[in-house]
Amino acid sequence: MNVEFIYGTPNRPEFGQMFGGWFTEHNGQTFLIDCGVGTGGQSLVERLAGRLDGRKLDYVLLTHIHMDHAGGLKEIMKRWPDVKILTHEKGLRHLVSPERLWLSTREVMGELAEMYGEPAPVARSSIIPHTEADLPGLAIFETPGHAPHHLSFRLGETMFAGEAGGCPYILNGRLYNRPATPPRYFPATTIRSIDVLLKEKECPAYFGHTHEMIPYHECLELYRAQLLFWEDLLRRPESARREDESASDHLERMTDSVFQEDDNLKPLNALPPVDLWRERYFMRNSVKGFLDYLAEEAGSGGTNNNAG
Repeated sequence: MNVEFIYGTPNRPEFGQMFGGWFTEHNGQTFLIDCGVGTGGQSLVERLAGRLDGRKLDYVLLTHIHMDHAGGLKEIMKRWPDVKILTHEKGLRHLVSPERLWLSTREVMGELAEMYGEPAPVARSSIIPHTEADLPGLAIFETPGHAPHHLSFRLGETMFAGEAGGCPYILNGRLYNRPATPPRYFPATTIRSIDVLLKEKECPAYFGHTHEMIPYHECLELYRAQLLFWEDLLRRPESARREDESASDHLERMTDSVFQEDDNLKPLNALPPVDLWRERYFMRNSVKGFLDYLAEEAGSGGTNNNAG
């Protein structure tokens, strides 16, 4: 199966080509898996239209409804109003009435929310909940963790795992990974989802924000080990918040710690300053997911591993 990453150009040039979706064809139908941010929607549509060359877009498959994966829907539906959107049944209502989704995006992403773009309502008739999907050659896996409404798709023999396997990257021929554990994060739920995907056979695979095909089992096993390492690191006594330390200073110290100790992140320290800032921004959010979980666990007096 031929797969091509179609990117949308956001209004923040420092984010480059990391937001978009994977275009492919299967059984005579056209698919886009995820669709990037809102401010990149128009340029994504232009590139996708060139690729389609007069044909229609049949389906958008959403791994989850975070606005860096679903923000382009508004422009896509302007261009192809008959396209069908397949999403997790829990995410459906947030596409139909996106006010709460936008509020959450602004709370979590801060000033970057404007790059993600305020979503427009999607007609219920255009949406297929994943529990009702019946497309030949499409297998759907519920893989909560990065988001409670996260799905992974196998279309034909190709897997599209979204951020269920983190955000892998290849540097100098070696596979690395960047965690995708934003608030509200539940470690055991994420590990269970990785284990679900590991039961599937080796296959061509694409993961969140990574244009190239990634070794499937190697990526998942690497990510599983990395998450366990992060949990061990952040549970250490020296990782606890100090009495004279603000929450923001604690978060910054722990972000420094993972960049120093996680071999998957160390290569990122050699990036140009603007690229390193971008990576630290997302890793800070991932560290916050872990810290919030640990604080919630301590407050409840036990382990809380329910899906969010």
